[in-house]
Amino acid sequence: MADKQHDPPVRQLDRRVVERYVKKGILDEKEYHRILKALPDLAEKATRIETEFQTEGEIGPAR
Repeated sequence: MADKQHDPPVRQLDRRVVERYVKKGILDEKEYHRILKALPDLAEKATRIETEFQTEGEIGPAR
């Protein structure tokens, strides 16, 4: 990274920001991939969320 004191933590970056930083030379792509590989797998801690979609103009649950 160019200036580690002023850049946000890599793990808090959105994918689009990472792409922009790589293009500008602020972030090294290999360093970013190493950080991603080091992250723990938290899939088993995830919670399932159910969502209902409605067409535009409908009011209330679609049950």
